[in-house]
Order: sequence, then C-alpha cells, then structure tokens
Amino acid sequence: MKKTVEIIVHTFFWIIYTAITLMLSKVYLQAKPDAPFSDQLVYVISLELFMGLLFFYITFWGISWTKGKTMRVAILAFILLFLLLFFSYPAMRIGVWEVMSSILPHIILVFLAAIFRKFSDSVQLEQEKQNLMYQNMQSELALLKMQLSPHFLFNTLNNIDYLVHTDADKASDTLAKLGAILRYMIYDAAVDKIDLCSELSQIEDYIGLIKLRVKDEKYLKYKLSGNCQGLRIAPMLFVPLIENAYKHSASKEGENIISLEIQISGRNLLFNICNAYKPDEREPQKHSGLGMNIVKRRLELIYPNRHEIIISTRENVYTVELSLELDENEMHSSR
Repeated sequence: MKKTVEIIVHTFFWIIYTAITLMLSKVYLQAKPDAPFSDQLVYVISLELFMGLLFFYITFWGISWTKGKTMRVAILAFILLFLLLFFSYPAMRIGVWEVMSSILPHIILVFLAAIFRKFSDSVQLEQEKQNLMYQNMQSELALLKMQLSPHFLFNTLNNIDYLVHTDADKASDTLAKLGAILRYMIYDAAVDKIDLCSELSQIEDYIGLIKLRVKDEKYLKYKLSGNCQGLRIAPMLFVPLIENAYKHSASKEGENIISLEIQISGRNLLFNICNAYKPDEREPQKHSGLGMNIVKRRLELIYPNRHEIIISTRENVYTVELSLELDENEMHSSR
C-alpha cells in the first residue's frame, strides 16, 4: 500500500512538473525567438525533464544511501555540484540570468527531493511501527490463548478426578465432552475470529460439561436470543467467565445458582452471567482469577473501543455483563 501511494504521488508530481516546464518554456521561447533551440520545443522539454529526473532521484535515493556517512554525503554533494555546473555551462556564454534560470530550478528540485525523502521515510517508519505493534499484539494474543487452555483444563480435570471415584459413568461422559471441547480449542479456535454459531455451540457443550459436575439439572439457567448467522467472534472468549461463575458460586447444588443470558441484536452481542456467592466473600471480583484477567486483556487487544465489561455485586449476586460489537462474515457482509 505504501509503495502504491508513493508511486501515485511521484507520478502526479512529475505530471505537474512537466506541465509547468512546458508552459514556462513556451513563454521563454516566445519572448526570445532568437534563443538556441527556439524552434525545437519537444527537445527542450525532453532535456528539462531528463535533467529534472536526474537531479531529483539522485538526491532522493542518494539521501538513503548516505545515511549520515560523511564520505558518502561529500560524494553526493560533489555529484550534484558537478551536474549543476555541467548543465549550466552552456548558458554561461549567454548571460548571468540564463545561468541562474538554469541552476535555480534544479536546486529547487534537490530540496523537493529531500522533502519527499523525509516524508517517505516517516511513512515507512510509521508503517514499521504499526507492523511491530501488530506482531507484538499477535504474540500476546497467542500467549493468552496458551494460558487459557491449561487454566480451563486444570479446573475440569479436578472435577473429573472427583467423578472417577463417585460416578464412573458421569466421569466418562465428562471426558467425552472435554475431548470435544479440547479438539475445538486446538484446531477450530486456532484463528483470530470464528463463526459465532460455532462458538455458541461449544458454549452449550461446555454448559453440558458443567451440568455433569452437579446433581441438579437446573443448576445453570441458559437463555439465548437473536440470530447468530453471519457473525464472527474471538474464540474462547466466554468460557473463562462461565468457569469463574461456577468456581465461585455459593453452592454446587440447587436450582438457578448460575444464570446465563446471551442476546444478539444485529452486530451487537450482550453476554450476561450472574452467580450467587457466599456472604463472607466481601470482594468476589478479587477471586476472578487468571481467566477474568485473560478475558479483559483479550478484549483490550481484539475489541478496542468496541466492548464494555461491567462487573457488579448486589445482594450476594456477582454479575458480569459484557457487550460486544461483532464482525460480519465477508460473504454475509457482501450480500
């Protein structure tokens, strides 16, 4: 993109330069019909354009070549001075005005080339800075995903270890669901964004895994509304929030201990999860653990200015409300 813009700017500049040279040459030759080559306008324009290109790009590329080296700077200055004297020499036989009119345009081109070089370097520096920031962000996101998987796996394996001794069949079902979720995490979720419907399907499997850990089928109440078609989301964004709600809930048995609702309206998604916590946990948000920190950091990196997360406690209920502006699938958005 940067190269394309630079080529367009240079092309536009030389079109203007050629037009100005043509206009000034016509005026000069009309004022002095006895001047050399007064009847060869095309030759004069071609020579001026060649000289302009030579001075401009020797300076433009020469500045990058010198890079502050004293000897190279001296060589570049010598080349430019030699060319100035070489092209202005024929005009010395005519007069001082002709010499000045021959030298000044090329000096101006040298300064313009230096300005173009400085602008080009600044654009390139900014682009390199943006690329570095993007690479750092991608590296950090990869690290966060690596942290998320062991965190989730550690909590689940603890529960499976308990089920192996209390209910072998339920432990087997839990392992099967865990295997499906891990396949999703390793293979399907290895991208920046994933289909929202696929992510919601995995959440339902994960909820099923939680329900295998508890006795009451109505322990977790889940409600989904809206259309998930044509939308994409960062993978594994909600699992830590659900895991934290289960981990820090007041009880591991009973009805409606955890309430989860996901609302989809256009490109906007609202995720709301709340769980009862024990009254002696005065600041339950401090117990959110690694999972919550990962979610917050991923939101900052992936959805800057496109998300809002609100954590509140009221009447022994801990609530996390997350609103997101999602991306559309390319095929869906082009329709």
